[in-house]
Amino acid sequence: MLKSKFLDFISEHNLFSEHDKLLVGVSGGIDSMVLLHLLVNSGFNVGVAHCNFNLRGEESDADEQFVRYHCLMNGIPIHTIAFDTKQYALENGLSIQVAARELRYNYFDEICKEHKYSHIAIAHNLNDSVETVLLNLARGTGLKGLTGIKPVNGKIIRPLLFATRSQIADYAKENNISFREDSSNASTKYKRNFIRHKVMPLLRELNPSADYSIYNTAQHLNEAQILVERQLAQIQEDLISVNNDKVLIDIEKLLKEPAGNFFLVNFLATYGFTPFQAAEAYKLTASSPGSRVESESHVVYRDRSFLILQPKQLQNDDVVVTIAANDTFIESPVKLSINIVDYTEGNALEKDMNVANLDFQKLKFPLTIRKWKPGDRFVPFGMKGFKKVSDFLVDNKVPLADKNNVYVLKTAGEIAWVIGYRIDNRFSLSESSNKIFKIKLLVSN
Repeated sequence: MLKSKFLDFISEHNLFSEHDKLLVGVSGGIDSMVLLHLLVNSGFNVGVAHCNFNLRGEESDADEQFVRYHCLMNGIPIHTIAFDTKQYALENGLSIQVAARELRYNYFDEICKEHKYSHIAIAHNLNDSVETVLLNLARGTGLKGLTGIKPVNGKIIRPLLFATRSQIADYAKENNISFREDSSNASTKYKRNFIRHKVMPLLRELNPSADYSIYNTAQHLNEAQILVERQLAQIQEDLISVNNDKVLIDIEKLLKEPAGNFFLVNFLATYGFTPFQAAEAYKLTASSPGSRVESESHVVYRDRSFLILQPKQLQNDDVVVTIAANDTFIESPVKLSINIVDYTEGNALEKDMNVANLDFQKLKFPLTIRKWKPGDRFVPFGMKGFKKVSDFLVDNKVPLADKNNVYVLKTAGEIAWVIGYRIDNRFSLSESSNKIFKIKLLVSN
């Protein structure tokens, strides 16, 4: 009975063909041992991969020996590896569960490439998918998080996803399949186990078929998600524009969109924002310019007409770079080319905000470059009095996201150029000038 449903599920979801070579992730537990048995007895070409995560001492080693012995006795190719999972988690700032998942799938990918396996078969079952839905629901999620585990994810396939744990247990008993019990599965300190042992029994009291009901609902939501993604793509085309490394989200259009909040949750998820962070980003539409929300990798700013999404800058705001009189090129923090040329009054000068023509005699070296700071002031070219750099940037409608990357060129403690915007009038050319210190900001296209 289970075998026929197994083959039907593979065919229905087009998981693989009879000619494919499958790598089966086998822990030694009942699910993976039943999956291996079904694949082998259905005549498919398989090999086994086993990971020893060294998390349960002798029990982990016994699992490895069990899987090795089973494969040896049945003539199944096996690939094994041992990990220091705790050390890997510590070095990478990960939970043990996330670290183990990264190590496992990275190893599986390596084995596939080396031994030409076309797919990786994992023994997730129907109950695993239901638990995933409930976990995501409890954490907070968008629609996608309620669609459960997918039968196919790239090279990863899950041929047992249709079967419940009780069906798998019955099959193991009927076919005398040996397996290992993982003692950690009984501990409710893990969130998934808490759902399994505490939450699901209560839901089954309300509805004995709760597992099937939640699983089927997730399938319906998966179909709804496909339709939603089509609509979200149309909304994205209307709301989003891209400028170099920045993504601009039109605030006026976002507020007019009935599904604007929902769109933002789905769109920002790609950039590491949780549903809560995305909801906070939506609130920026009603906040003052300069407000921001951050994920681990990106930040959303509230500008005048846009929400601006961009990667976090890794530069140190306190870095100061010096320029000597004989320097001709500066690589960082901004790229500058430098020339010293003779000046004759009436010479045609390049009129470009990215070019500063300064009086060489008025400069005291070394010059310095740093990011502008609150309180910085200068005398903008064409004016007589001092103006704060912050006010100058506001007056010139410099986007808030760009403000964080504005640098100033200084000489003897005074600003000579707000780089890329305006030189200081005090260091401009005059009738008595004889040499031009020409410095150009090199802007990548």
